[in-house]
Amino acid sequence: MRTSHPRLRILAAALAVLMISPSVVGAQDSIRDMRKMREDARDARAAALAQVDLLEQEDAQIAEILAEIQASIDAQVAKVAGARQALDAAITEVATRKASAEQAAADLIRTGEEISVRAVDAFVGSETGVGPWLQSRDLNRTAVRLAFLDFAAGSDRDLLDRLRRLEARRQQDVSAGVEAQLRADGLRVVVENELEQLEERRLTESAIQAEIEDRIAAWNAEALAEEREDQEMTALIQRTQERALGVTAGSSAAESIRGFIFPKSGTAGSAFGPRRHPIFGGIRAHTGIDIEGATGDPIWASKDGRVIFAGRKGGYGNAVVLQHAGNISTLYAHMSSLEASVGDLVDQREIIGLTGSTGYSTGPHLHFEVRVDGVPKDPELFLPG
Repeated sequence: MRTSHPRLRILAAALAVLMISPSVVGAQDSIRDMRKMREDARDARAAALAQVDLLEQEDAQIAEILAEIQASIDAQVAKVAGARQALDAAITEVATRKASAEQAAADLIRTGEEISVRAVDAFVGSETGVGPWLQSRDLNRTAVRLAFLDFAAGSDRDLLDRLRRLEARRQQDVSAGVEAQLRADGLRVVVENELEQLEERRLTESAIQAEIEDRIAAWNAEALAEEREDQEMTALIQRTQERALGVTAGSSAAESIRGFIFPKSGTAGSAFGPRRHPIFGGIRAHTGIDIEGATGDPIWASKDGRVIFAGRKGGYGNAVVLQHAGNISTLYAHMSSLEASVGDLVDQREIIGLTGSTGYSTGPHLHFEVRVDGVPKDPELFLPG
């Protein structure tokens, strides 16, 4: 029934405000601040890990580049080896041709010496052979002598021509060998320069890789530090919750206030505490939190428990109440339909109803309460930040 007398309304508002202990309100504000700090730490850790992922991707790309460089180096080394083999073959060919030409020249010299001896014998005279023919004054014999002389001269010219051909070939072989050696030497210089440049690049890439590894280590250290801060803040929040709820750390009661989850997806709207009632006006105690949503959104158990109420309950509309360990109960109100019955044992995340706007409600949402020994407590003291 709505209170109509002005003094009674003022008294009701004062009582609603007094329902919230100042120490609890202070703890709630402190917990909100700590949760904000913990969220900041988690965001920083996520950002650090994202940087690590990015750097690891860059590291993988650099590894691919290094592999390509190494393959290029291997190819260049093979080219150098081939060039050196060609150089050795050219030098061997030069030596072979030079030796062949020198042997031909020596043979030519010996042949010339033999011809000279033969010609001297022919002109000086001899008891045998062609001597008498060359010394005779007989015209016939003179013709024969001239024929012999022509033969000797012709043989000498042939040998000289052969000598010139061999010498020309020798010079050609030497020139070709020198050119081949110059080409190979030039190729070797070029390839060695390329190898030097590639080695410098590989060293540069290695230095970059080492720098990235150092940056990864730094970001990992930062992420670890943020994780430690997150853990420390969580422990501090738990201790603050225990003090606000009057439980002893490490006791079964302290354990019973942990492990709750948000009962649905969505954004939390009205918080726990005094507020102006959206329907009746005036300042009243809001004994839970409102989580926005659409009609039909699933609502699940915040923690394992037993259903002790399931039905319509005044301004709550369709509601379900679960009893949990440590004399803690949770209430889910304004449901469009119920999916649980009294006596049911439900597991955490098991659907117990659907979002609606039954009872005193201005739109579809879930009104969620947590009570200890029947006394409403701020759900934020129980829910994860």
